[in-house]
Amino acid sequence: MEQINNITQVSVVPDSEERRQIRKQYNRTALIMLINILFFNVVALIVSRFIFAYYGGGFEREALIRGKEIFYKNEFVSTLFSCLIPIVSEVTVIIFGTKLLNLNLKSLVTRDGYSGGTVMKLITLIIGTQTAGSIIIVLIGFVLEKFGLSGETVDISATTSFGANAFLCFYVCLLGPVLEELLYRGVLLQSMRKYNERFAIFLSAAVFGLMHQNYQQCIPAFISGVALAVVTIKYNSIVPSIFAHIVANTSNMLFGYMLQYADPDYYTGTIPDTLPQGGALAVVIVNAIFHYGFLIAALIVGIVAIVKGNNMTVPTPAGKARSRVFFSCVLWWIVLAAYVYFCFIEPFMK
Repeated sequence: MEQINNITQVSVVPDSEERRQIRKQYNRTALIMLINILFFNVVALIVSRFIFAYYGGGFEREALIRGKEIFYKNEFVSTLFSCLIPIVSEVTVIIFGTKLLNLNLKSLVTRDGYSGGTVMKLITLIIGTQTAGSIIIVLIGFVLEKFGLSGETVDISATTSFGANAFLCFYVCLLGPVLEELLYRGVLLQSMRKYNERFAIFLSAAVFGLMHQNYQQCIPAFISGVALAVVTIKYNSIVPSIFAHIVANTSNMLFGYMLQYADPDYYTGTIPDTLPQGGALAVVIVNAIFHYGFLIAALIVGIVAIVKGNNMTVPTPAGKARSRVFFSCVLWWIVLAAYVYFCFIEPFMK
């Protein structure tokens, strides 16, 4: 008999019936992620076509182009639509996922077992790892430019509409982090951790990164997703990860807005090969001190955690044997292939 992550006693190698049950669980989780992909891409595309046709007066190509231009001139409506796509998608799959997988996410909303210091360490790790990921992205972007490639990313720039800016900030800085933690550290991580916690941590982090659908956000999100998942499992709570996610998103948006208002041309790169001046230079310096300071602090926190042995649970042979069933789940390969396409291929085709 073998123990899987100190949860239950089972044989090392699962029999055919247990493999069937494990595969069923994995496929159900994959179905949740597939619904999220379809809603975020296919359903959103169909709805947007009807909206463009409404504004443009028809479904002809010229009418759709005209309608799209009219639609995006209304900054509040277009921003609202862009935010509602992930909101409706994530709320839907969270509710459906908890029912289908029989999960109790309320049990993860607890204040027991961790302190304010735990949350601060996690915030340090998230901002620090995102900074490290951003450095990697800059290097990758430099290489891609040599080959004439430049993938598109999500635009969260401030608009001239106060309502649009307010709603965007509400989504990016508050509602988005809450929903993403409920989905990726809640539904996805909890449904997969039963058999092999380490595998569940890296899979949930990988999907969290890929769901951004652009490589610029994918790599930092994957790195930070590992830390968020580790802390969620250690304390059996998503509260620390929610707070850390909120702080990280808010700080990134705050510095972006400050730089945009200080020097719009430098922020958008309208005038190439220019250096920031005046207020923009001050924002760039403060931003560098802030993020590189957290990067150094994150290295210290990470080293201390490793020395103290606060690392991920080592999977048992039984856990490894059960997590291998994942690779025979066709639905998961479809999900991963779709995510890879939308993240690393489709952005370069625009």
